Amino acid sequence: MGIFDKLKGSKTIQLTPKSALVAAAISVIASDGVLDEAELRDLAKIARGDKSAVNDAVQVLEGNSIQETMDLVAKCLNEKQRMAAMAILLDLAMADGILAGNEQKILQQYMEKFGISETAIKPLIDTIALKNDFSVFS
Repeated sequence: MGIFDKLKGSKTIQLTPKSALVAAAISVIASDGVLDEAELRDLAKIARGDKSAVNDAVQVLEGNSIQETMDLVAKCLNEKQRMAAMAILLDLAMADGILAGNEQKILQQYMEKFGISETAIKPLIDTIALKNDFSVFS
């Protein structure tokens, strides 16, 4: 803490597991530079009305690089939460049926930060890809 921090009223944001998930979700859905209405609805489902989690997540994202944010998110979540978060992030990124380059890159980085192997994640990817493939109903 710097000498002038008290004057500007800054405080260190402590992520909760929910605010960490929200921060990760925002980082994935905003990675293409656009937040559309469907993505905002998905984010609202994740936050489940917890405005404090959203505010904390936004403050962390505004005050840190994406890599620093990923480190904070990974540090906040336990193993089970990391796997659940990865499933949610994959579903968010693949919801439109297209996995953009930036989304793929950030998902790969979260996988590495969370210590999740490709072998462990493959069943999730297969399931989410199937779930979002509406072409089978055409």
